Amino acid sequence: MREGAPIDAYAVGTKVGTAADAPYLDAAYKLVEYDGRPVMKLSSAKVTSPGPKQVFRGPGLDDVVGLANEEPPVGTEPLLRTVMRGGLRTGPPDTLSAARARFEADLAELPESARSIDGPVPPVASASTRLSALTSVVRHRIATRSEAAR
Repeated sequence: MREGAPIDAYAVGTKVGTAADAPYLDAAYKLVEYDGRPVMKLSSAKVTSPGPKQVFRGPGLDDVVGLANEEPPVGTEPLLRTVMRGGLRTGPPDTLSAARARFEADLAELPESARSIDGPVPPVASASTRLSALTSVVRHRIATRSEAAR
Protein backbone atom coordinates (compact mmCIF):
# COMPACT_ATOMS: atom_id res chain seq x y z
CA MET A 1 0.00 0.00 0.00
CA ARG A 2 2.85 2.39 0.83
CA GLU A 3 4.20 1.86 -2.69
CA GLY A 4 0.81 2.52 -4.33
CA ALA A 5 -0.43 -1.04 -4.90
CA PRO A 6 -4.08 -0.92 -6.08
CA ILE A 7 -5.53 -2.84 -3.12
CA ASP A 8 -9.23 -2.34 -2.45
CA ALA A 9 -9.76 -4.70 0.48
CA TYR A 10 -8.15 -7.22 2.81
CA ALA A 11 -9.89 -10.42 3.87
CA VAL A 12 -9.37 -13.28 6.27
CA GLY A 13 -8.31 -16.52 4.56
CA THR A 14 -10.30 -19.74 4.78
CA LYS A 15 -7.94 -21.52 7.16
CA VAL A 16 -7.73 -18.50 9.48
CA GLY A 17 -11.50 -17.93 9.48
CA THR A 18 -12.59 -21.57 9.78
CA ALA A 19 -12.32 -23.87 12.79
CA ALA A 20 -10.15 -26.95 12.22
CA ASP A 21 -13.03 -29.28 13.12
CA ALA A 22 -15.53 -27.58 10.78
CA PRO A 23 -15.10 -28.64 7.13
CA TYR A 24 -14.93 -26.04 4.40
CA LEU A 25 -15.20 -26.22 0.65
CA ASP A 26 -11.66 -26.12 -0.72
CA ALA A 27 -12.45 -24.01 -3.77
CA ALA A 28 -11.75 -20.48 -4.86
CA TYR A 29 -13.88 -17.99 -6.72
CA LYS A 30 -11.90 -15.71 -9.01
CA LEU A 31 -13.62 -12.59 -10.27
CA VAL A 32 -13.28 -12.34 -14.07
CA GLU A 33 -15.71 -9.51 -14.82
CA TYR A 34 -17.04 -6.60 -12.79
CA ASP A 35 -19.92 -4.42 -13.98
CA GLY A 36 -19.40 -5.63 -17.56
CA ARG A 37 -15.65 -4.87 -17.47
CA PRO A 38 -13.16 -7.77 -17.71
CA VAL A 39 -10.82 -8.00 -14.71
CA MET A 40 -7.97 -10.30 -13.71
CA LYS A 41 -5.72 -11.11 -10.79
CA LEU A 42 -1.98 -10.52 -11.17
CA SER A 43 -0.74 -11.75 -7.77
CA SER A 44 2.37 -13.88 -7.95
CA ALA A 45 1.47 -17.53 -8.72
CA LYS A 46 -2.25 -16.62 -8.85
CA VAL A 47 -2.58 -14.89 -12.22
CA THR A 48 -6.00 -15.35 -13.81
CA SER A 49 -7.37 -14.62 -17.26
CA PRO A 50 -10.15 -12.03 -17.66
CA GLY A 51 -13.68 -12.57 -18.90
CA PRO A 52 -16.15 -15.47 -18.78
CA LYS A 53 -14.61 -18.61 -20.32
CA GLN A 54 -15.45 -21.67 -22.36
CA VAL A 55 -13.30 -24.75 -22.89
CA PHE A 56 -13.24 -26.12 -26.42
CA ARG A 57 -12.16 -29.76 -26.81
CA GLY A 58 -10.59 -31.14 -29.94
CA PRO A 59 -9.48 -34.68 -30.81
CA GLY A 60 -6.89 -36.15 -28.46
CA LEU A 61 -8.04 -33.89 -25.60
CA ASP A 62 -6.51 -30.88 -27.34
CA ASP A 63 -8.25 -28.25 -25.21
CA VAL A 64 -8.43 -24.53 -25.95
CA VAL A 65 -9.59 -22.10 -23.25
CA GLY A 66 -11.40 -19.21 -24.88
CA LEU A 67 -13.98 -16.57 -24.15
CA ALA A 68 -17.52 -17.80 -23.53
CA ASN A 69 -18.93 -15.76 -26.41
CA GLU A 70 -16.46 -16.78 -29.11
CA GLU A 71 -17.01 -19.33 -31.85
CA PRO A 72 -15.41 -22.75 -31.25
CA PRO A 73 -12.15 -23.29 -33.11
CA VAL A 74 -12.52 -25.62 -36.10
CA GLY A 75 -12.76 -29.26 -35.05
CA THR A 76 -13.61 -28.56 -31.40
CA GLU A 77 -16.74 -28.60 -29.29
CA PRO A 78 -17.60 -26.50 -26.21
CA LEU A 79 -17.48 -28.42 -22.92
CA LEU A 80 -19.04 -26.02 -20.41
CA ARG A 81 -22.81 -25.74 -20.31
CA THR A 82 -25.31 -24.14 -17.99
CA VAL A 83 -26.90 -26.72 -15.70
CA MET A 84 -28.35 -24.39 -13.03
CA ARG A 85 -29.96 -20.97 -13.36
CA GLY A 86 -31.64 -19.12 -10.52
CA GLY A 87 -31.20 -22.17 -8.29
CA LEU A 88 -33.07 -24.45 -10.70
CA ARG A 89 -31.84 -27.12 -13.12
CA THR A 90 -31.92 -26.09 -16.77
CA GLY A 91 -32.58 -29.67 -17.87
CA PRO A 92 -32.49 -33.25 -16.71
CA PRO A 93 -29.31 -34.37 -14.91
CA ASP A 94 -26.85 -36.67 -16.64
CA THR A 95 -27.27 -40.31 -15.79
CA LEU A 96 -24.49 -42.15 -14.01
CA SER A 97 -23.96 -44.31 -17.09
CA ALA A 98 -23.59 -41.21 -19.32
CA ALA A 99 -21.07 -39.68 -16.92
CA ARG A 100 -19.15 -42.96 -16.75
CA ALA A 101 -19.09 -43.27 -20.56
CA ARG A 102 -17.83 -39.69 -20.92
CA PHE A 103 -15.10 -40.32 -18.34
CA GLU A 104 -14.02 -43.57 -19.99
CA ALA A 105 -13.88 -41.92 -23.43
CA ASP A 106 -11.79 -39.01 -22.10
CA LEU A 107 -9.48 -41.37 -20.19
CA ALA A 108 -8.92 -43.46 -23.32
CA GLU A 109 -7.89 -40.34 -25.26
CA LEU A 110 -5.30 -39.24 -22.69
CA PRO A 111 -1.73 -39.84 -23.80
CA GLU A 112 0.08 -42.63 -21.92
CA SER A 113 2.32 -40.03 -20.24
CA ALA A 114 -0.76 -38.48 -18.60
CA ARG A 115 -2.11 -41.84 -17.42
CA SER A 116 1.14 -42.86 -15.73
CA ILE A 117 0.89 -43.58 -12.00
CA ASP A 118 4.45 -42.31 -11.41
CA GLY A 119 5.07 -38.74 -12.54
CA PRO A 120 2.12 -38.19 -14.87
CA VAL A 121 2.44 -35.34 -17.34
CA PRO A 122 -0.94 -33.63 -17.69
CA PRO A 123 -1.99 -32.21 -21.05
CA VAL A 124 -1.87 -28.42 -21.15
CA ALA A 125 -4.68 -26.37 -22.63
CA SER A 126 -3.83 -23.46 -24.88
CA ALA A 127 -5.49 -20.04 -24.81
CA SER A 128 -7.48 -18.80 -27.78
CA THR A 129 -6.25 -15.80 -29.73
CA ARG A 130 -9.16 -13.69 -28.43
CA LEU A 131 -8.52 -14.65 -24.79
CA SER A 132 -4.79 -13.93 -25.17
CA ALA A 133 -5.55 -10.53 -26.71
CA LEU A 134 -8.03 -9.61 -23.95
CA THR A 135 -5.52 -10.70 -21.29
CA SER A 136 -2.90 -8.37 -22.80
CA VAL A 137 -5.33 -5.44 -22.92
CA VAL A 138 -6.48 -5.90 -19.31
CA ARG A 139 -2.90 -6.42 -18.06
CA HIS A 140 -1.87 -3.18 -19.79
CA ARG A 141 -4.86 -1.32 -18.29
CA ILE A 142 -3.94 -2.53 -14.79
CA ALA A 143 -0.27 -1.60 -15.25
CA THR A 144 -1.22 1.87 -16.52
CA ARG A 145 -3.55 2.48 -13.54
CA SER A 146 -0.90 1.21 -11.11
CA GLU A 147 1.74 3.54 -12.54
CA ALA A 148 -0.68 6.49 -12.46
CA ALA A 149 -1.40 5.82 -8.77
CA ARG A 150 2.28 6.11 -7.84
